[in-house]
Amino acid sequence: MIIPTFQSVQFVDDKGYLTSQMQMYNDELNNVLRNGLSDNGWTLPTVTQAELAAIIALPADQQLPNGTIWHVASPAINPTYNEIVVKLDDGTGTGTSALYKLTKSAYP
Repeated sequence: MIIPTFQSVQFVDDKGYLTSQMQMYNDELNNVLRNGLSDNGWTLPTVTQAELAAIIALPADQQLPNGTIWHVASPAINPTYNEIVVKLDDGTGTGTSALYKLTKSAYP
């Protein structure tokens, strides 16, 4: 989910209504949130294996918390990998995290 970057522009006009720039920003933000988060389910961010490796290699102060989840897929031209991966504590009590893929079995 790519949240639009807030722009430092005039927020309201002289009548107190949102400016057209802020209306567009709010519309885009609402659409992103509505499409990614809903009562019908959440859309996971899709990354490639290389992109996930880059995310995991971020400096310690930029690391994502345990419970972060991704849909990891190969590029469309070679769709050989398609998994759900989650970052969790590895259970050793050392505070170390690891990536785990969810196993596939037919629902329900």
